[in-house]
Amino acid sequence: MRRWACLVATIVVVSASPAEAKKFRYAGGPTAPADTLGWQAQSEFQPVIGSRRPRVPLTNLQLTSLVADTAFTRALRSAPLDSGLRVVLAPAESHPLNFVVEHAILRDLARRGVTATVRRSIIPDDSVHAVGGAGEPVLEYQLATARVTYLRFVGYLPGRVKIERQSLVEGGLTLREPATASVRWVADAGFNLVDRFPRGQTSLVEDERFAELKSPLPDRNAEKVFEPVVVVAVVGGLVALFFQNRP
Repeated sequence: MRRWACLVATIVVVSASPAEAKKFRYAGGPTAPADTLGWQAQSEFQPVIGSRRPRVPLTNLQLTSLVADTAFTRALRSAPLDSGLRVVLAPAESHPLNFVVEHAILRDLARRGVTATVRRSIIPDDSVHAVGGAGEPVLEYQLATARVTYLRFVGYLPGRVKIERQSLVEGGLTLREPATASVRWVADAGFNLVDRFPRGQTSLVEDERFAELKSPLPDRNAEKVFEPVVVVAVVGGLVALFFQNRP
């Protein structure tokens, strides 16, 4: 009886308490969508870093610049050019890739502390005195050969075939006195480098502007393809006969 009396009293108390409802007020309604008629795309730059970096081969121009830098840097080792000297740098003949050699020579002269006045045209023999009128010696460079040659295919598995290429640069340097146009120093420049790159990336390494830095793909006939297979088959047959004829 006491339990029922307590339960009834609790219900009466709860029923007697008035229900309180909370009220919520909003400062405003939902925001209207912005006008999308004149939207502008946002640029996003996501560099590939870490282990995700793709490996791409040097372009033919980059490889030739590397070879030219090595060739003419080695040729300038014995040049009588001291720090603080001023020279006139000019080409001895015209070539579409003269700018590659010019850049390589200027890099070496800067490391030596030599100041250069750059000319992009050939200096006639009777104008050397006028060009170097202030006593500045004339350093002339000649680019005889600058080319890239695809030598051969390497590999046989699809997707793993590589092209072996050679970059070759040959030329020379001549240092002349401005007063008499006589030759004070001369040196030959030459270097070549062979590397490999995936066959599927041929379009990435070539540049349509420089025909000298393009080369036809090498031929691969059926004999070269099946020659390793034939050799393996012959060796395997000899090994099998050897074990069969053992007592």
